[in-house]
Amino acid sequence: MSLESGLNTLKQARASKEQTPARKLTEKLFDAGSFTELGCMTAPEVITGCGAMDGAPVYVFVQDRDVNGGAVGKEQAAKIRKVYDLAAKTGCPVVGVFNSNGAYLKEGVEALAAIGELLMWSNNLSGVVPQISLIAGPCGGAFSLIAADADVVVKAAEGDLFLVANEEDKAKSVISVETETLDEAVAKVKEVVSLLPLNNISTTPVADSAEPDSDACPICQTVDGGSFVEFQAKVGEKAVTGLARIAGQTVAVAMTKGGALDAASSAKIARMVRFADAFAIPVVTFVDCEGFASIKEASMVAHAYAEATTAKVSVITGSAIGSAYVAMAGTASGADVVYAWPQAVISGLAPETAVAIMWNKKLAAMKDPLTERSALVQEYADTKAAPFDATKAGLLEEVIEPGETRARLIAALDLLAGKRVSRLPKKHSNIQL
Repeated sequence: MSLESGLNTLKQARASKEQTPARKLTEKLFDAGSFTELGCMTAPEVITGCGAMDGAPVYVFVQDRDVNGGAVGKEQAAKIRKVYDLAAKTGCPVVGVFNSNGAYLKEGVEALAAIGELLMWSNNLSGVVPQISLIAGPCGGAFSLIAADADVVVKAAEGDLFLVANEEDKAKSVISVETETLDEAVAKVKEVVSLLPLNNISTTPVADSAEPDSDACPICQTVDGGSFVEFQAKVGEKAVTGLARIAGQTVAVAMTKGGALDAASSAKIARMVRFADAFAIPVVTFVDCEGFASIKEASMVAHAYAEATTAKVSVITGSAIGSAYVAMAGTASGADVVYAWPQAVISGLAPETAVAIMWNKKLAAMKDPLTERSALVQEYADTKAAPFDATKAGLLEEVIEPGETRARLIAALDLLAGKRVSRLPKKHSNIQL
């Protein structure tokens, strides 16, 4: 082949590639002109390569459903495996864009074996480099396990993540962020990447500080305005979790919303804490919780916090009763710095229960216990369960005004910036799931 004919062939090949939606999406993910493709002549059902997202190096694989339905077989798996291999060697995040009609049926069990190998690679990288899945189209069957195995799962409205057809919850419990459009999903992936370190031994990126939003929510009052990315907004209604920045520094945020934590809310908090700890992201917890739905949920959250060696700062904004205090705000069980608002209630028992047990004589002396009981409960909360006694006992650093929270958190995070903890050697801990 002459140079001229070779150049013409190359030009035609490149022109055909630019026309596919998958290639246009790949370009949207990266800074202009930064994407370098890998294995461009193999497994056209998937595009692989590396580029810069806001200057940070990121590896990517993008399934192309317009080519053979994006069928997953040995060739595609080998191409994706190289992405995982290079990401491990260079310590860079991996973004996977899932859009395939399924496994390459002609390969049968060999295709399943190839998918299993990818799952092993993904698992080996878990906690080493951040992995983000973007569900841009159908992602079902065995390959959905790889998508769900990522640290963060972003799903566009046109995406569909499922293990089997007609799955009831459509993987709702593993989806971190949902968007209305694919462009919004791409933007959200880039935003998440900008908040994360490159790997488990890198520091988190630092951005310019921004004033918080004027919102009643403790999170929005505290974090940099516009920086909060909420995770799993549609599950676990008793808790709010996500990533944000405080004075330009990335933090993981967990907030309980009163009452007892149910199973979904507990799992949501535990997952966020473990994710943050894997990449040494500080955890800021706003506590307003009267306990847990069961011992399993309590154990799950308590284990996640106690195991985490990253910086942990808690602010008790409402109730911190019994196991809720121990799990999420107890200095003895791992919290580094704890503050409380003046209205906080800190007690081993709910005030109603404590009054019935400890102040039963006062109840008996009342002329109308049913109507006067609430006043006695309030008296207990204002005296025996007030945060000032906990501060005197050394369980809190300080009782602060709500408006002082941001400044105190900034100071605490600076104080804890060099935190290092060594634990007993072990393979891994065992957590209730």
